[in-house]
Amino acid sequence: MKRFISLVLALMICLSVSTAAFADQSIPEDGSGLAASDDFGEPTRAEETCWYFRTVNGIRQMRLWSITYGRWLTDWIDIGPAL
Repeated sequence: MKRFISLVLALMICLSVSTAAFADQSIPEDGSGLAASDDFGEPTRAEETCWYFRTVNGIRQMRLWSITYGRWLTDWIDIGPAL
């Protein structure tokens, strides 16, 4: 009986160690909560942007807007005098 209990305990220890050894492989390093192999069937999409232009005091300017994230990506950039 003592041998049976020690065998069961040894098996439980081996199983708990082996599952802990494989657990860290599924955790991504970026902390996103998703493993690199997770695929939800959605394709990766490129960011969509749009340039906006304006004229201030005779100087043309442009600025880049991110349609994807809804924010400005650049400050107003002078591109030369208005024609």
